[in-house]
Amino acid sequence: MLEPWDEVVTLKKERQLCAEDVQAIKASCIKDHGKKHPLECPDCWTRLLNRVRDRYLNSASKEWFSGRRQFLLELDTMFSKAHSLEVDLKTIEQRILDEKKEWYRDKAKSLGFQSATKSPSEARVLQQKINDRSIPAYQLASELRGAFSDSVVQNEEAFNGFIERLRHAKSPQARMEAYIDIFFQPNHDPTNAAKSQKYIKLVRDGIPITDAMNSMARDRDAAKGDYAQKQALHKELEELKRAKAAHELDKAKRDKARQDKTRAAAAIPKGQHESPPCSVCSKTPGGQDFTICPLCQILGDYYGFKVESILFCSQACEDECFESHVTETHECASGQGCVRLHDEDVEMGGDGSILVFCRECVETLGVSSTFCSARCFGENFQRHRVSVHLPERKNTQHEINDENRLEFDRDDKTRYRAKKIEEHLITFNDVITEWQRKYRQLLRQGEQFQAYNFREYAKRRTRDAFRENMSVQDPREIQKLVQKGLKELQMMKRQTVISQFYQLDRLVVEGGISGKQSGKSGDIARQKDTG
Repeated sequence: MLEPWDEVVTLKKERQLCAEDVQAIKASCIKDHGKKHPLECPDCWTRLLNRVRDRYLNSASKEWFSGRRQFLLELDTMFSKAHSLEVDLKTIEQRILDEKKEWYRDKAKSLGFQSATKSPSEARVLQQKINDRSIPAYQLASELRGAFSDSVVQNEEAFNGFIERLRHAKSPQARMEAYIDIFFQPNHDPTNAAKSQKYIKLVRDGIPITDAMNSMARDRDAAKGDYAQKQALHKELEELKRAKAAHELDKAKRDKARQDKTRAAAAIPKGQHESPPCSVCSKTPGGQDFTICPLCQILGDYYGFKVESILFCSQACEDECFESHVTETHECASGQGCVRLHDEDVEMGGDGSILVFCRECVETLGVSSTFCSARCFGENFQRHRVSVHLPERKNTQHEINDENRLEFDRDDKTRYRAKKIEEHLITFNDVITEWQRKYRQLLRQGEQFQAYNFREYAKRRTRDAFRENMSVQDPREIQKLVQKGLKELQMMKRQTVISQFYQLDRLVVEGGISGKQSGKSGDIARQKDTG
């Protein structure tokens, strides 16, 4: 198998022979046939094409295109078309150049150039550039030259001189000296050449240069591994030093920080828990005995709309004004097209009457579109899309293509409806379910209590309350329970923060130390009763 530089020598030789033969054909055509160009002479044109074709399809030596079967078949077809002037030589030349660029990328990737870089970071960067097919071949070649250049030896110049030395080498010994001069550079870098005497000796002993290079790569990888291990140990030592310093600083500030946190947790700013008055009787509700319109709270807290929540201080106030509030404030977005205004026998129970939100409006366009039911939304989908979606998309510059989600009328293509209305809406129950998830945070928060009894009580009480109300279906009742859970969650967070300021001994049931406490000066020592 030829070495890469031997392939270069062969390539230059074959290229020179082909160029000389082409020039001879042109000269012969001018002299013997009186034509200015072989293109004007069918015989000379055929001879010229066959010579260039043989250069690639019948090459006796192994060159860069050898083994690229698909490319050679395509090239053969192009030469056949060139005989009938369907394809010109410039097109063929460009196709050869493109294929050679692809071969160059594949070769650069397979030779493992990144292992010869000076650092792992440079190796990673070079590997990324080799894999990036958007980088032109000429730029990749320039990047590779820059990665291996040491600013002392001009790589291209040195390589050309190396090739010439190999061409004129008359003995294996002369080739070995050329290898040593180009790869180890004893004249330009005697210091590193002295360190590489082991590998220079291998070359002079007749070991193939590729084997010597592989030996260098293995030794270099081993050295990199040792260096990486030293760096990791040094980094770990530095981290331990920083951790020790941080621990000592934290220990010095611990008492003061605990006191500050205790005061901050216990201090309640004036007016923080003051609730707005009831929307019906204007009374100030108690800390627990009030409810909020679930639609107002979801649109305001969950979706972030600027909605003034309506508060009721008692069940009586809620029963008096809740329905009128929903009718006035949360009117069905269908307007006069609402199915409740046209269908006398519309069924208001079951899933068909559950409130729904337009998904695109509340999540993307910032419009609080609420419908009385999924059926109402489906019946008025086209009107809502034309009057709300399309203008708001234009105003907010949202490019949304939903044509594939529409089903057009067969008789009238201007009318359409949603293929699956469920994809365009969010039910009130889905939003409430998400709020119920927050209630489960009580379980996790209860785990934060330091005291075993408080911790177990909080978890047990939360589980019991959650299981007790799992079957509740009324949205208003669910909202009340969610509000209660959120209030308890906030209270529990404050209590757990305070409880963590006090370190308590673990009980025996928790796997703690048994026995009684003894010791002096604040030390903790355990003695087991042997009684």
